[in-house]
Amino acid sequence: MKPSIIRVLAASALLVATATAANAQAAVQSGTSATATSTPWAKVPAGKYELLIQLPDQLMPATVTIKDSSGAPAATFHPENDQEEHPVKITVKGTELYVNGDAPKGPFEIVLLRQGSDLTGHWSYAGDNGKLTGKAVPDITH
Repeated sequence: MKPSIIRVLAASALLVATATAANAQAAVQSGTSATATSTPWAKVPAGKYELLIQLPDQLMPATVTIKDSSGAPAATFHPENDQEEHPVKITVKGTELYVNGDAPKGPFEIVLLRQGSDLTGHWSYAGDNGKLTGKAVPDITH
């Protein structure tokens, strides 16, 4: 069970770092074409987002699921190698989506940028950081 939690935390950290890198990229582009290239997030960006987090020694698939809970986002983070979903906090700032959670080594943050259904970003966790990519998964239930 401990390896699952460690992997979840590492994944969370990776997501956070990727999200942070995405924020830095957006900040650099904000003076030029960030508005033209990045899709703004909805206030409650309900959906499923599949991520591929670049950890120092491997790639870690994970999913962020966001639901509308009376006009506020309710979200979970689920690393592929873990059987449990972990609650996270979602914050939207224009073209950036922040995913924040707690892990055994402390808090983690993922920052996501979106261009249509494609995602880029960065993560940070316990002093580590990195990049990530991903896709918004279409809702096929409707």
